[in-house]
Amino acid sequence: MDDGQGYQEEGDDRDLVLQKQEWIKTQDMLKSKLILEDDFVWSLPSVGSSSGEDARGKLKYIGGTDISFLKEDPSTACAAVVVLDADTLEVVHEEFDVVRLQVPYIPGFLSFREAPILLGLLDKVKINARHFYPQLLMFDGNGLLHPRGFGLACHLGVLADLPTIGVGKKCSCIMWMALTNQKSEDGFCWKKTAITN
Repeated sequence: MDDGQGYQEEGDDRDLVLQKQEWIKTQDMLKSKLILEDDFVWSLPSVGSSSGEDARGKLKYIGGTDISFLKEDPSTACAAVVVLDADTLEVVHEEFDVVRLQVPYIPGFLSFREAPILLGLLDKVKINARHFYPQLLMFDGNGLLHPRGFGLACHLGVLADLPTIGVGKKCSCIMWMALTNQKSEDGFCWKKTAITN
């Protein structure tokens, strides 16, 4: 039985197939809330501008997140959120926790494993250092470059209601999607294509 998205792998038991189907429904629901245009209230200073030129205010705090796993036990990890001052790049706040993950790693569904932990750390930042709460988040994981166009960065951006940037360490190979150099009114276009060798 195929889940319709190509995520049934040989050896998947029925429970895993049903779990993947449920996760895909959740991703689709959250994806409908994804904002792809800049709508934040801060701005980046333009080259040569004085600090008071933009009435929207400036970007002050950038958060970075990651979860690092023990080699001996991949269900135990250290999760961290680090907040930097955007001007000086100095660390102004950090939260971390050693956690046990209950959800296994399944390609295409990383956010269901890591999102609850990272959202918990963001809540700690709100409680312990609200004045340093990030205006922009960077994640060790993809955003739009994902088999269903909704990776960890998108998932957490919607749930945390913050702009995000996904920074994947490995090149994603998505056979049905290629970035073209065509420009559209809103930037680069995603074009569904078959990638051939």
